[in-house]
Amino acid sequence: MYKKETSLLQNQQIKYLIKIVALFWFFTKLWSYKTWIAERAYPIIPPFDFLKNVSNSFHVILFGLSLLNLLLVIFLKRDKWVLISLFFLELVSCSLDTVRWQPWEFMYICMLLIVVFNFSRPKNIILLFHLFLVAMYLFSGLHKLNRSFLSSFWMDTILQNFFGLSLNFILEFKLFFVGLLIPVIEILLAISLLILKSKRKISFILIAMHICILIIIGPFGLSYNSVVWFWNLGLIFVLFILYSSPVICLDNKVLVNNSYWFVLWFLMPILSFFGCWYQYFSFNLYSGKGYQMYICVNNDVDELKPYLEFGKLYRDKPYLILQSWAMSEIKSAPIPELEIYKKMSDEVKKRYGDKNVRVFLYNTQTKKIEEF
Repeated sequence: MYKKETSLLQNQQIKYLIKIVALFWFFTKLWSYKTWIAERAYPIIPPFDFLKNVSNSFHVILFGLSLLNLLLVIFLKRDKWVLISLFFLELVSCSLDTVRWQPWEFMYICMLLIVVFNFSRPKNIILLFHLFLVAMYLFSGLHKLNRSFLSSFWMDTILQNFFGLSLNFILEFKLFFVGLLIPVIEILLAISLLILKSKRKISFILIAMHICILIIIGPFGLSYNSVVWFWNLGLIFVLFILYSSPVICLDNKVLVNNSYWFVLWFLMPILSFFGCWYQYFSFNLYSGKGYQMYICVNNDVDELKPYLEFGKLYRDKPYLILQSWAMSEIKSAPIPELEIYKKMSDEVKKRYGDKNVRVFLYNTQTKKIEEF
């Protein structure tokens, strides 16, 4: 009787988890719709050259079918083939443009595949969702343990922009290194979520953390990176549903049968610290690490005018900050990988003329600018 009740409860949890993930995935894609089409100023950068000439109509069809599948997941009973169809639509769409390899897209796809691979095994789904969250919070915290996070996100974004504190005040009260508490707390919460029995209490702290994030970057705060508002809201609901009942202890058989998830979530992210795996596939969120790309265009280009910045970067010429351009037009962040930056540089020079474009990379850790 107890097993039957547990199974019913787990099925209810999974039902709500799938619908919540689909709901916020739908809103995320709808909000960032220009990420998923080709008719835009921000360049399409496919991973392979032979995919460059795919028509915009094909991008739009994939986008529309993906939204339709998400609506089916939200409003209909759980259907394995709808979930599989959604996965292949996302896979094809992401193969056409690397900017679609967003951290939230990766995470949503992982959650989708957890359900697909364990469709008739609810206990596995609950356990793997749990371990996925442990990996996410663990590596998100580890990536923030660097000086760039303290200077760019903690000091500039939170202390100065959000709280309005002056640099003198920050230095006088030695608030700079207080920011290390953020990654340390995130790491400790991930470990606690893994080893402690009171996971529900830990989930409430994590929910409070996501609410704080939304207060800071949300529409009533800094109104920054709007596409991740949906991801943070989604995680609040996922945490609440997942830990509404006790998570069953680790099962060795389940762990062995699902070892590929451990490779993807716990092993591959370690390689990202050595530049051997993608940052956005390693839960590198708001760490401040990596490069910023600046693009100077000599000639006036109408489609770029809304995204131009003015300063003293290169001969007092107006320039684009790739991060700001992407956030403004397509509501998604650029992929912070050198090979993709190189393809972006080549594409911009090809489009606007090699002699009219200068591209610079700023290393947030060494503070050096070099021409690309």
